[in-house]
Amino acid sequence: MPRDQDHLQDEGGGGMMSFGDHLDELRTRLVKALVVPFVLAIAVFSGASHVRGFLVRPLVTALAAEGQPTNLQVLSPTESLMVDLQISIWTAVVASLPWIMWQLWLFVSPGLFAHERRYARFLVPLSTILAAAGLTGLYLVMPYMLRMLISFGAEPPRAVAAAVAPDAAVPAIPVLEADPPDARPGQLWMLKSDGQLYVAVDAGRKDGALEVRTVATRTTGDLSQQYRLQEYVDFLLFFAVAVAVAFQMPVAVLLLGWVGILDTRMLRKHWRHALFACAIIAAVISPTIDAFSMVALTIPLYMLYELGIVLLTIAPSRAVAEGGVVRNALGTLVGRPKYRRTRTDGNEGDE
Repeated sequence: MPRDQDHLQDEGGGGMMSFGDHLDELRTRLVKALVVPFVLAIAVFSGASHVRGFLVRPLVTALAAEGQPTNLQVLSPTESLMVDLQISIWTAVVASLPWIMWQLWLFVSPGLFAHERRYARFLVPLSTILAAAGLTGLYLVMPYMLRMLISFGAEPPRAVAAAVAPDAAVPAIPVLEADPPDARPGQLWMLKSDGQLYVAVDAGRKDGALEVRTVATRTTGDLSQQYRLQEYVDFLLFFAVAVAVAFQMPVAVLLLGWVGILDTRMLRKHWRHALFACAIIAAVISPTIDAFSMVALTIPLYMLYELGIVLLTIAPSRAVAEGGVVRNALGTLVGRPKYRRTRTDGNEGDE
């Protein structure tokens, strides 16, 4: 089948694009792909403190739950600035990935067969959804995972007997749900959310408001856990990349199935080996060595393996090449798939 070459012709109706024209097109696409993340990085850097607060919230929640100080350490004058810059760049790149992939697609799609373009249209959204699901799940479970890590070094708090009736003569620090609406200079209070002491200080602000200073508290014991901002951000980014890559398992299963290395029968037959491999992967990317974390990672990884089998069943190579994934999926549900298990040369979708 001939290629679709209308897009390879120049505007004047001439022949195919020359090598120099391809280089010009590549340069144009690269410039367009880099402009958006550059602008986004500047915009995110202007509000990097909010993004930083969003990223460190799981750690702060875990520290507060274990009665540890919730402040992160900054060990150099430039560390906070460099972390904000790092966060801005990573956030801009991740947010710009759809635009970058679109520019890459505009460059390579003119040289693809029609069925190859269908493969890309199927895999790219699938890969994006899987990565987003993995990162979302990581952020949701991170407080529990961090709390388990922190609990290894935490000691049980010392307890005293509570009075039967409060004594008005004994001063007590109020424990509040939120900051008092009208505080007085020198007033102390504790928040239930983080277990920290706060004091209102008159710092001579022009608006007359009082500044709130923190008095860090922790549970009694010999160990006090305080973490460095840079090390936590590096840990979080490494773990996020590992999870995003691990969640591409269905894509890998589809690719290996499309080229004929794997099939659904083989995948179902060797499910025990797949489960063992998922456990090994979970042990590698897990930040802890406890059985709970490994099982918590092994289960979703194996579910992704099963998802790959389902996708390979409803979206075999011929179904994607000929644009019949929806019809084949509906037929599979009723037990009459349109595309049976046959070998193909991969060119059925040429147009």
